[in-house]
Amino acid sequence: MTAASIAATLVGFAPTASAATPSCTSETRIWQGDFYTDVPSTSSGSTDCILRKGMTSNAVYRLQYTLYICNGFNSLGLDGIYGDETAGAVRQFQERMHIGVDGTYGPQTRKAMYWSFNSKTNYYCGKI
Repeated sequence: MTAASIAATLVGFAPTASAATPSCTSETRIWQGDFYTDVPSTSSGSTDCILRKGMTSNAVYRLQYTLYICNGFNSLGLDGIYGDETAGAVRQFQERMHIGVDGTYGPQTRKAMYWSFNSKTNYYCGKI
């Protein structure tokens, strides 16, 4: 089999755009007892979504907040803009957690993060 025929065969198995992970456009509240955290999500509530450089939203702010409060990025700006600083913090976090390093927030990064769970009087950092 030639390289061209192998490539033509592989193209037939490429995932479609609809199979790609959707963008985070909203937030979903997750409860643990009396404590809650807001996690970036799709408009339908799925937390299996991505945030990447250039995006601006409350979901980006939520990512920045949890990187700041629970994951040691104390100098990270909290502006809701996924710029160089946020992408760099995500890359550093991914390196620290020994997961794929690309500077993009996605399901693997979400699972590795500690999130700020809040109540009326207190907070703690925990996994979801």
